[in-house]
Amino acid sequence: MNKALMICVVLTFTTNISAMDLISAVDIAFKSDPQFLRDKNLLDKQKELVNQARAPLMPNISISGSYADTENSTSIDTNTQNVGVTLSQTIFDREKFLTLEQSQLNVMVAELNFLISKEQTILRIVDAYFNILIAQNNLKTIQSEKDAVKEQLEFAKRNFEVGTSTITDQQEAQARFDLIRASEIRTKNNLAIARTNLEKSLLVSLPENLVGINKRVRLEKPKLSKPEEWMQIARDNNLKVKIAKIRTKLATLDLKKRKIARMPSLNLSLSANNSTVDSTTSITQDIKTATLSISAPIYRGGSISASERQAISELKRAENTLEFEMLNADRIAGKSFRTFIAGLSQVEALEAAEESSKVALESNKLGYEVGVRINIDVLNAQRQLFSTQRDLAIARYDALQAKLELLSATGNLDASAVKQMSQLISDSN
Repeated sequence: MNKALMICVVLTFTTNISAMDLISAVDIAFKSDPQFLRDKNLLDKQKELVNQARAPLMPNISISGSYADTENSTSIDTNTQNVGVTLSQTIFDREKFLTLEQSQLNVMVAELNFLISKEQTILRIVDAYFNILIAQNNLKTIQSEKDAVKEQLEFAKRNFEVGTSTITDQQEAQARFDLIRASEIRTKNNLAIARTNLEKSLLVSLPENLVGINKRVRLEKPKLSKPEEWMQIARDNNLKVKIAKIRTKLATLDLKKRKIARMPSLNLSLSANNSTVDSTTSITQDIKTATLSISAPIYRGGSISASERQAISELKRAENTLEFEMLNADRIAGKSFRTFIAGLSQVEALEAAEESSKVALESNKLGYEVGVRINIDVLNAQRQLFSTQRDLAIARYDALQAKLELLSATGNLDASAVKQMSQLISDSN
């Protein structure tokens, strides 16, 4: 019921705004995305394991009572009443203490897994959000190209009618116009699919407009300029590396548990019982007992030695997993850094190419009007400009996404980083 109410509130909020920005989409995902909420519930479950592991080390109190009515062949009834209370306490059990320590480490793993889930949710929502923006920009660019080619088509028709151009100019413009119409249909479908993908993650209906980049944005280069520096940060701070380190500690503790399996345990038990027997005479007894017991396994069919060998293998596996995660963090951080740097350079180059393409298009239009250029030259110049604009938009979003992936690889991706990026995008409008 509460979840349904939350979704309704989010839906109402979303449908009442005219546009959605990146941070709003991520915030909604944290409240409604089923995959993220599932991981959050798993964290709550893991936290209770500490209390369960601590329970055997705490005092255990139990109460008991009984009543019996016995009739024998002598027709003498005997009523027996028993009431008792027992308190037991573990004095020493090394294995239970290690189990408690393991449960605390497992909670740390669960918390780190939850942070990974947050990172993955951010990256997944950002990817879906940027796919929509790219599709929106592609559609806008195609429609602008369509209008420009349509204008050129009309111009070619008029020139043909007055005899200043050939039918070829008109046919070339018509062919280009038909191709653009086909691209427009495909792009509209891509946009619809991209919007559906994000809606299924957010469980809300998206507004008509998503806030995207409309003009140049200032993308700053990272302060650390060498990939090796980022790779070292990833080896220290990557969340999966941290989990692998904790799992190595867990495997070490498990091996300790197996090695001390024959260590004795010491337990204390205190009990008080009141017994009343009512027959021909009434007898009441108060019995108080204190028991200190010690136990130690000697032989369990070879299971103790087998479990110790198994724990050794598991420790080696955990150590190899740690090495793998460190190498993987190196690889992802290096790749993300290089992709981000290359993306910044590509954006800069495409921005220059856009300005050059605008100049080239105007020159070709002027040349066509005075007869030194043909229609296909203008059409090609138009295609070059709009193609450059599409590539520029994609390059900008790819660079932003690479930055978030770099932050994720180094364990620094959170909502504040998304908020800064969202503000950067908003400032471009």
